[in-house]
Amino acid sequence: MKFDKEYFSKLFLLFWTFAKIAALVVGGGLAMLPVIEETFVNRKKILTSDELLDMISLTQTVPGIIAVNSAVYVGWKVAGFFGAIFAVTGVILPSFLVILFIAILFPELKPDNIYIKGAFAGVRAAITGMIAVTAFNTVKKSVKSKIDAALVVAAFVACAIFKVNPAYVICSAMPVGLLLLVWKKEESK
Repeated sequence: MKFDKEYFSKLFLLFWTFAKIAALVVGGGLAMLPVIEETFVNRKKILTSDELLDMISLTQTVPGIIAVNSAVYVGWKVAGFFGAIFAVTGVILPSFLVILFIAILFPELKPDNIYIKGAFAGVRAAITGMIAVTAFNTVKKSVKSKIDAALVVAAFVACAIFKVNPAYVICSAMPVGLLLLVWKKEESK
């Protein structure tokens, strides 16, 4: 790893991009995913669509905050250890400052204020739309066969209708995915 001007510009890009995303995208990690895709896949061409899909899968299955997990993944992919540190710092700093500001003003805030209620109602609607876009794009990219579609439907039914803990669904999906991989390899021989 060379610590040259190009490397430091990557570190700044990671910090600044994740700081902007964290400051401007309300709703957590899932709401950030479309912005991460637009920035790092479409505009900067730093990640591929497949790498983004891997990131989404990984950040959903490992413990931790999705936004931070995403920052670690992208930062590491772009600039190694220090890239992960800069991206995580960028994604955490705006939230820390906002929470600090709210804590200072908290005694003055009135939760029954119609303006605050109206703002949060609008934000909730926007976040719901952004999460729906993320879900739609993820399904579109990851469902490549009828078996994939059946697994998506089975996971949805298990979680939405039967209220199965998502951790159990994920843990069940791993061996199924491995079996399908082995089956596809045997079929291609």
